[in-house]
Amino acid sequence: MKGIKFGGFKSPSIPKSSGPNKPSAPPPVESKPASKPSPVKDGFDAQGSKPSTSTVNPQPTRQPGKDVTSSFGANPLGYSGQNVLNAYNMSPSGALQGVALPTAQKPFVNASDAVVTLNAHQHQGNTNLSVSPAGGQGIPAHYMHYLSTGEGKFAGIQGVPLHPRPGEPHTVVTGALNGCAIHALHDTKNNSLSFLHHADYSKNGKAELDGFLSQHPNLKPAGSFTPSDYSHPTGKYNDPTGATPFIHYSQGAGNRPGQWTIAGQLNTFKSGGAEGGRPALMRPTDLQVPLMQTIPVDVP
Repeated sequence: MKGIKFGGFKSPSIPKSSGPNKPSAPPPVESKPASKPSPVKDGFDAQGSKPSTSTVNPQPTRQPGKDVTSSFGANPLGYSGQNVLNAYNMSPSGALQGVALPTAQKPFVNASDAVVTLNAHQHQGNTNLSVSPAGGQGIPAHYMHYLSTGEGKFAGIQGVPLHPRPGEPHTVVTGALNGCAIHALHDTKNNSLSFLHHADYSKNGKAELDGFLSQHPNLKPAGSFTPSDYSHPTGKYNDPTGATPFIHYSQGAGNRPGQWTIAGQLNTFKSGGAEGGRPALMRPTDLQVPLMQTIPVDVP
């Protein structure tokens, strides 16, 4: 896959790595970094919590740190190249007012039913992403929830416009990746995009995706961001890196059409937890590949 060089979306190919260790629960809150942090699970929620499939109505909580939402929103790819993004605990409880969530029986929800307000706050070296109900002050975005392996590995959103109009969300956010994958799919029935969060892809992901697509013949692969793209050895113990992903639509220059891109910032753990149970992240050390990885969504 391709890594980003700022000023362009493509750079020379990078070597693939083996899949990461099996995801497990996040390490406990600690005052100092562990000598060798334990691997963590993908997703949004803190240790001991579980993604909710209900539609509760939590109130937005005030985020600590400096509000950098406008800086991130003006140039997400450029901002991400200079700042450590953190997508853990984006939602106060894993469900949001007015947002439909997927189930194993219905893995896709309509993108129009998964609109949120995205904000970014810089705190203790991390730019913490958070989502609250739609209509707030921030960036309109589509929220892509996930299901753990035991609940059904696939969860996503459907009906994302190939070329969103002004005022429509130009960003899709989902949880952190440590073994999972994100797939972009072209829905040939209505010429729109679907995005899919694929849990535990590092085990048998390709065969699972092939099986899923055989049941949805209208969906055609348009790009995937997998552990081979983001999981690379780093640090003293060669621990595999994780990634903070987001999907963004960039307008084309002049009258040219725009482009959706799956972006992933590689990261590793600085400490097990901070305020609200969100683990603290840092840039990987001794990384032999670009910090930012990008996969263009390719629709014929």
